[in-house]
Amino acid sequence: MIDRRFTEAEKALSAIRERKFTDEEYKTGYINALDGLLLSVRSGDERDFYNRTNLNKKNLKEHKEEFKEFRKTPIRTQFDSGYFAAWSDIMQYKINVDKD
Repeated sequence: MIDRRFTEAEKALSAIRERKFTDEEYKTGYINALDGLLLSVRSGDERDFYNRTNLNKKNLKEHKEEFKEFRKTPIRTQFDSGYFAAWSDIMQYKINVDKD
C-alpha cells in the first residue's frame, strides 16, 4: 500500500483480517488503522498524516517511538493499542524498506 500497489495491499490486509488475535478489540483497532492508511494513500489527501509527513529515516524512527508510547498510556483501550501498534508497525516497515 505504501508503494501504491493496492491489489497486493488488499490481499495482505485480507490475510491480516483472517489472522487470529488474542483480543478482538485490539484486532479491530489494528485493522482500522490499516484500512485508514490504505484509504489515505489511495486518496493522496495532503491533510492526512501519512501524506503530509516527511517520512525520512529520522522522522520514521521518531514517529515509531511516539506510537509505541501512545500504546503504553494507561487510559488507552485495546482498540487504541491495536491502532497505534499498526502505525508503529508501518513505521518499522518503512524503516526496513527505505534503506538510506
